[in-house]
Amino acid sequence: MGTALETAMKGGKVPDNKAKGALSQAVGKIASLTRRADKTKEAVAETGALVVHTAETQGSLFLASLAEGYFGADKLKLGGVDLRAPAAILAQGYGLYESISGKGGEHALSLGNGIMGSWLASVAVNAGRTLAEKSGKPAGAAAPATGPVIRGELAGPVREVLLTPEPGVRGEEATTEEQPRRRMPGRVNPHNRFARARAA
Repeated sequence: MGTALETAMKGGKVPDNKAKGALSQAVGKIASLTRRADKTKEAVAETGALVVHTAETQGSLFLASLAEGYFGADKLKLGGVDLRAPAAILAQGYGLYESISGKGGEHALSLGNGIMGSWLASVAVNAGRTLAEKSGKPAGAAAPATGPVIRGELAGPVREVLLTPEPGVRGEEATTEEQPRRRMPGRVNPHNRFARARAA
């Protein structure tokens, strides 16, 4: 049969008893290719729809969160209720109703999911801060360092050192008679403990 089909495709002469079989095989191959093309077309269409719905969800989530950051959380509230929550519920409800009615509804559902995601993210952040405050942990506190210990962490407690001027010296200025004596090399002031240490 395959030989008869190839001969017919090349324009050759096919006996009558083999022509019907070749024609049947050709029709089967054409039907198979058509089914594959239809499946590929459906897969491409479904993938495109998913891309659109994902963009709608992420876009609405971004815009709702952008509005919260720009106007402030209080500006999005009416009577103490965040407007994103009822808007998301309405969009999701409408999308589900359209889907049950066989009219689609995917776009409304995607938009509602994005707005709902923005509202839930804000609620989760506030809940996390509340839990941190109740547990005594400051919100957003940095985790303890796990790297190498620096020298300052090994040092002991900070001590105050009181430096007193030498006898006869007021502040940083000395009298005219005392300046030559202080600048003479090899002479150690008995009242200067640093000088005694160097001399020893």
